[in-house]
Amino acid sequence: MKADLFAEAREAYTIPDAWQMLRLPGEPKPSCRSPFRDERTPSFTIFDDGKAWKDHATGDGGDVIEFILHAIGGDHRAVRDWLKERLGIDYYDHGDGKTPSRPAKVATASKPIQWPAELIEGTTATWKAFADRREITYAATWAMVQSGVLRFMKLKDGTKCFVATDPENRSAEIRRLDGMTFGTSKAFPLPGVNKSWPVGCEQLRHAPATASVLITEGATDLITAIDLYTRYRRDHGGTLSWVPMAILGAGCKDLAPDAAALIRGRHCRLVPDADEAGDRMETHWTALLRENGSSVDVVKLPRGTDLTDCKNDISPTDLFSL
Repeated sequence: MKADLFAEAREAYTIPDAWQMLRLPGEPKPSCRSPFRDERTPSFTIFDDGKAWKDHATGDGGDVIEFILHAIGGDHRAVRDWLKERLGIDYYDHGDGKTPSRPAKVATASKPIQWPAELIEGTTATWKAFADRREITYAATWAMVQSGVLRFMKLKDGTKCFVATDPENRSAEIRRLDGMTFGTSKAFPLPGVNKSWPVGCEQLRHAPATASVLITEGATDLITAIDLYTRYRRDHGGTLSWVPMAILGAGCKDLAPDAAALIRGRHCRLVPDADEAGDRMETHWTALLRENGSSVDVVKLPRGTDLTDCKNDISPTDLFSL
């Protein structure tokens, strides 16, 4: 299933969202002054639950796409470029101006993952339900699906799951959507996983040379990190580029050579779980990444917690500042 970038942007963002992302002057309210010019008397309205706008002085108006177009100038191609830069997604235009696709997959590992069921992208309803259940933004969920980091599946026994993976399908982790465990394990046993390839590392192929790396521990913290990064970029005027990724467990000790090449020289920020296993992960990966030519710092969480436990207490601006 291919997504329509503009249609999904209309679902993900309101006019006030875009106003703040664009760092326009003034305050977005149902009746306010236009952000596009100086005026003394308010002539600008936002309506339809924030999805539409009208400038009564000029007659201009429309949805969030037209709002962005008026703010940045240019044409709809410029709007597409602006959206994909904000979301951290590479879209490859077929020329129809609407339908994006992801780059062709490169060779997978020699022992491919043995999936227990079909991976699917899901639908808008799936993404909204996932965002609500995980208490993350719809925009972050959509971005993860479009970049190939998030997939869904239903096991033979009917158990619904989400999958943190990457377009190369080298590494992945399956978790239950209801938050329950698979017996004594949080993750479904998945033969063929290459844990030396961090989930999300593939995104570095398309990231700016100046992008930094945030490394979490496990799939759920990766999802939390991407949501916090989406909030940082959207709500706080964040301009620094980061690529969140995850190693699948504190016991992972190796970094694949091609992953090391993508990470080399970048600043890396570790967010280990605040337990004994996380302490060992911090020590090992700090040394490993520094030997690989990267600078490293570490986010210290309250003892006995992980990033997801602390997501409501962490400022996205603080997490993604240098």
